[in-house]
Amino acid sequence: MHPRLVRHLVLPIHERLCGRDTVARLAALEASQWWSGERLGALQTEKLRALLRRAYDRSPFYRRRMDDAGVNPDRVTLETLRRMPRLSKDEIAENVKDMLDPTVPGGLHRCSTGGSTGSPLIFWIDRPRQAADQAGRARTRRWFGIDLGERELYLWGSPVEHSMQDWLKGVRDHVTNHRLLNAFRLTPKRMTRYLTEIRRFDPVHLFGYPSSIATLVRHARTIGKPVQTPSLKCVFTTGEVLHPSDRGVIEESVAVPIADGYGSREAGFVAHQCPEGSYHVTMESLIVELLDASGRPVEAGKSGEVTITHLDALGMPFIRYQTGDIARRSAGVCRCGRGLETLERIEGRRTDMLRTQDGGYAHALSAIYVLRDEPAVAQFKVVQRKDLNLDVYVVERKRLDPMRRRHAQSLLASQLGKSIEVRINVVSRIPPDPSGKHRYVISEAP
Repeated sequence: MHPRLVRHLVLPIHERLCGRDTVARLAALEASQWWSGERLGALQTEKLRALLRRAYDRSPFYRRRMDDAGVNPDRVTLETLRRMPRLSKDEIAENVKDMLDPTVPGGLHRCSTGGSTGSPLIFWIDRPRQAADQAGRARTRRWFGIDLGERELYLWGSPVEHSMQDWLKGVRDHVTNHRLLNAFRLTPKRMTRYLTEIRRFDPVHLFGYPSSIATLVRHARTIGKPVQTPSLKCVFTTGEVLHPSDRGVIEESVAVPIADGYGSREAGFVAHQCPEGSYHVTMESLIVELLDASGRPVEAGKSGEVTITHLDALGMPFIRYQTGDIARRSAGVCRCGRGLETLERIEGRRTDMLRTQDGGYAHALSAIYVLRDEPAVAQFKVVQRKDLNLDVYVVERKRLDPMRRRHAQSLLASQLGKSIEVRINVVSRIPPDPSGKHRYVISEAP
């Protein structure tokens, strides 16, 4: 479909039917990105007070939290926000019912994520938050001359089991010029077919996990087929750390910018690289703190844990949420002139690719997607041994039913090969690696 028709008709109608004001928010973001840091900070304070007032009035969990911390929602500042304790995944799991505001416009919508520690997290989002995240993402596309409605190809995770909702999403993607290729099964045969599909679709931008795109690029080199298409303007990566080796192999194969983004399903659209290479924080929707192990802010140039307050998450507030991710804040202002604060780099989200029985690769998320929605699983870790078999270590929230166990084993094996053995081991705890990091998927395969 013609991009102008999608941009001016299809997408506005779709967003209006969904109860989202994405287009209006995008127009506002186009202006606010050029504001000074002080003006953006004032906007954050205004939105923070509105968020905390609503949370205080409608969320028993946050009312107790603010009372205990001595925080007045109507007088809070970005500095006094630090009086409130940080929010952990365990606290969300234990208190989710007391955190929700079902009166939010458009209602609440269930989501889940594996999380950076491998603990499945069930949470709820609302339409205003969806619109804010989508508008933030669309703004970064415009930084590279790409507008709404232009052809975008995703090398991304595909559901293990398809539902009617997935079919409807496929129809939506078709009419909005999106195309999805499954990153979970990158076999040589499938990657060769993907390269043909990419050439036929001729995307304006390519979006996906950096390790998956790099794997596809390496295969393209092997068989002598190009990845770049005539219309390609940019390659966008997200979902894991963009490793220098992956960036290098992609850059050698496409003559367009490689722009990395950082965010998560629960934290939102956090930061994205501009053409100058800086990771700009979406300040209009998020307060990003980088904290040391004691919870104190780190100086520019030093690494700290990313702690998020999402200013547009009204139905289920995320206030000082500990992501478990590590990043480093930049000093000074980006040469692009935007007033948005910047991060120097994102650390600690590198995942391993799993090897498949037929010599290909499966993204780590192909295993995570199977485990994260299992209600009995409180935490997990997947280790692929040298013989390609899987050891899955599980901390149970409740007893894992034998039928559900066999179902999970079958789904995991289907991602890698039918003869792959999947051993589920119930343990009392899953300790971090010696480095202190929690790696939730590890491959020992050669």
